[in-house]
Amino acid sequence: MKKIFYCMFALLLLPLFASAQTREIKEEGKTEFKPHAYLQLQGGAAHTLGEAKFMDLLSPAAALNLGYNFSPVFGMRLGASGWQGKGGWVAPAQLYDFKFVQGNLDLVLDLASLIGGFNPDRVVNPYLFGGGAYAYGFENDKANALNTGTYDLEYLWKDSRGFLGGRFGLGFNFRLNDAVALTLEANATLLDDHFNSKRADNPDWQFNALAGIKINLGKTYKRTEPVYYEPQPAPAPAPAPAPKPEPKPEPVPAPAPVVKEFPALPPVHFAFDSDVVDTQKYANELNTIVSVLKEFSDTDVVITGYTDHAGSNAYNDGLSLRRAEAVKKYLVGEGINAARLSTSGAGKDTKTSGQEALTIKARRVEVKDK
Repeated sequence: MKKIFYCMFALLLLPLFASAQTREIKEEGKTEFKPHAYLQLQGGAAHTLGEAKFMDLLSPAAALNLGYNFSPVFGMRLGASGWQGKGGWVAPAQLYDFKFVQGNLDLVLDLASLIGGFNPDRVVNPYLFGGGAYAYGFENDKANALNTGTYDLEYLWKDSRGFLGGRFGLGFNFRLNDAVALTLEANATLLDDHFNSKRADNPDWQFNALAGIKINLGKTYKRTEPVYYEPQPAPAPAPAPAPKPEPKPEPVPAPAPVVKEFPALPPVHFAFDSDVVDTQKYANELNTIVSVLKEFSDTDVVITGYTDHAGSNAYNDGLSLRRAEAVKKYLVGEGINAARLSTSGAGKDTKTSGQEALTIKARRVEVKDK
C-alpha cells in the first residue's frame, strides 16, 4: 500500500519538476546596499606626547560614536572621547594628569568597499577617517602644583578650558554577523599648544588605541530574488509557395525555379548591462544564423542591437551598438564576410513595454536581410 501511495505522489510531482526545468533564469538576484546608522562603543589607552617615558604618559581612554553610512564607501560619524591626559616636567622630574572630554566629527572612508566593491559578508573591513575635534579640559590642579622653579608656564590654565584640533586614524571592523562587528582603531589628535599647559610652539599630540564593538542600527543591505521567464518557441518555417496551375490547352511549361526567401532568424539575448555574447547558452541560435548566412551567401544583412528600458538613452544607445558589434565579430570569426554585415544600435527596445521592457526579452540582437 505504501509503494502505491509513493508512486501516485511521484506522478503528481512530475509535472511540477518538468515545468520548472523549462524555465530559464532571467538574471541572478542582486545584493543592494541600504543606508543605515550605527553605534560604536570603544575603550583603550591614550598617550599624550610629552617629556617623559612612554609608559609614564599612558592613561585610560574611551569613545562613543554615532555614525551614518550614506553609501558603501562614504559615511560620517559624531562622537565623544577622552578621559585623561598626562604630561611630564623635566627638572625636577614630575608627572601630572588632567581630565578632558572631546567632541569629534569624522568623515569615514570604507577601504574594502572602495577597492573590492560592496560585500556585506566580508569579514575584515578596514576604514580611514579624518575630521575636527574640540576638547574640553578640566581638573588641571596637578599642573598648577608643579615645582617649576623660577620658570613661568605661559600656557598654564586653571579650572577648565576648550581646545580646537584635528584628527585622523585607521580602523578595522571584524564582522560577527549582520548587526555586530568587533572594532580595532588607532587615531591621533592634534590639539592647541595650550592643551598640556606647556609652550612648545607646535600642536600637542594625543594618540589613542581603542577596541570595542560596532552595532548596526537597521538593515545594511537587501537581496533581490532571481527572476525567471518562459523561453520563446522557435519561429515556424515560412510556408512553401503554392505551385502555379498548368494551362490545359497549351503545352506544359517548364516549372519556374523556386526562389528561397531569407528566413526570420532567432534573436541572441544578453545579460543585464553586458555586451558579451554567451556562445554556450545561445549556441543553437548562433549556429542557425551562421548556417543561413552561408546558405544565402549573396545576401547582405543588418545586425541591430537593443537594450531594456533601464538607464539613460545615451548610455543605452552605446550599449545596443556594442552588442550588435559583438555579434558581428562572432559571425566574422565563423567565416562570414564582414562586408555583408552592417550594424546598428537602436537603444531601448520599442517592441516591449511595462515590466517586460525591463527583462532579458528586450536585451537582444536581431539579424535581418536588408
